[in-house]
Amino acid sequence: ETLQVPHGTGTTSLIERQVAVLREKGRDLEEQLNGLVRTARGNEQIVTRLQRFTLELMRANSIDDVVASCHEILRDDFNADFVTLKIIGVNKSIYYVSPRSKSLKHFDKLLDSKKSVCGRLKAEQQAFLFAKNSDKINSVALIPLSGAKKSIGILALGSENESRFHPGMGTVFISHLGELISTSLSRYL
Repeated sequence: ETLQVPHGTGTTSLIERQVAVLREKGRDLEEQLNGLVRTARGNEQIVTRLQRFTLELMRANSIDDVVASCHEILRDDFNADFVTLKIIGVNKSIYYVSPRSKSLKHFDKLLDSKKSVCGRLKAEQQAFLFAKNSDKINSVALIPLSGAKKSIGILALGSENESRFHPGMGTVFISHLGELISTSLSRYL
């Protein structure tokens, strides 16, 4: 790779050209490998966080414990600036929303698809989920929560960083979060 074979001025030998091409390919492959290693390390950290989160949800003894764990761990371990959990049902608690709520209608497509989405929200959706903090939110991950037969709620992770949650990002890990939370909540609903 480091071999220099000088030839006459003004001409490039076939060997020099082949060595240059091989060096460039080697640099590209090394760059790709470094990118894969960085991605693997990031995924390993996420899996470790998911394991901690799973254990905390398993230790929960009530719906309030589940909600508290969600808020704490998603803010601390997953670096979400804002966390909102809306449970569909009739209860006086602040995290419940009536199934007949007009604001909930803005999320019908999300709840029907049962697929997490990332990006920006409409103003009314953002106001419903984040209330007084809605003007600080620049990107959101929306995770539908589903029970055995019906939708049970929405988890929203908000960020002040507009590129944190974007439509092109993968949703595998946040979908896993939704499944964990849905299973934990279903025990109490």
